[in-house]
Amino acid sequence: MTIQGASPDLYNEDLAPATVRNWGPFSIFNVWTSDVHSLWGYYLAASLFLFCGGFVNFIIAIGIGSLIIYFLMNLVGYAGVKTGVPYPVLARASFGIWGANIPALVRAVVACFWYGAQTAAASGAIVALLTRLQWFDEFNRTSHLLGHSTLEVICFVVIWALQLLIIQKGMETVRRFQDWAGPAVWVMMLILAIYLCVKSGTFAFTSDIPMDVLLDKTKDAGVPGEPGSWTALFAVAAIWVTYFSALYLN
Repeated sequence: MTIQGASPDLYNEDLAPATVRNWGPFSIFNVWTSDVHSLWGYYLAASLFLFCGGFVNFIIAIGIGSLIIYFLMNLVGYAGVKTGVPYPVLARASFGIWGANIPALVRAVVACFWYGAQTAAASGAIVALLTRLQWFDEFNRTSHLLGHSTLEVICFVVIWALQLLIIQKGMETVRRFQDWAGPAVWVMMLILAIYLCVKSGTFAFTSDIPMDVLLDKTKDAGVPGEPGSWTALFAVAAIWVTYFSALYLN
């Protein structure tokens, strides 16, 4: 869509209503799974498991949080799907033409944080993989740059640049990459799950972690109630909702 005589401060190709929509159910599904099955997602899930005290309680707590997220995501995404207009433009209805820059900048700051956080996590995983080899391990321990090992800096810059390269190609390139990466994450997740089961020698839906151990590990977390209690489960659900709050801005 082209609007004649529009102010360049208020209108450009990125702000115009979408004319082509290629993000089908499969692509949207991959957005969701890529957010859940990430390094930070695993970190969070592993820590929240202690508050739940068992697998069933964990599923209940995460299920409650996911239902809330599902409702909120559909609520905030309705207008964009209906009109094809991006978030910064929709915000003008509430904040005004220039005031809409404030929520847009807030979202940008959150995006910058996650860009850095995910880059750090991904580069850390690459470093952990490379240091399994003796040469890289020695290089990682002996060479330093900017307060970090040189290998860490190199991996961070490479991952940062690769992400930037994909983003600069446009959202269609992001969609295509994600449609490939999403299923790949699932495959690797299943391989990892099978490996962990084989490594542990068992598979069970119950937890044998003693309550005194759970209490000791969670005593300073500030979550009310004992692990496995309803107050703890609702706290876990609330944390899960908060973790995905960045998606509400997108």
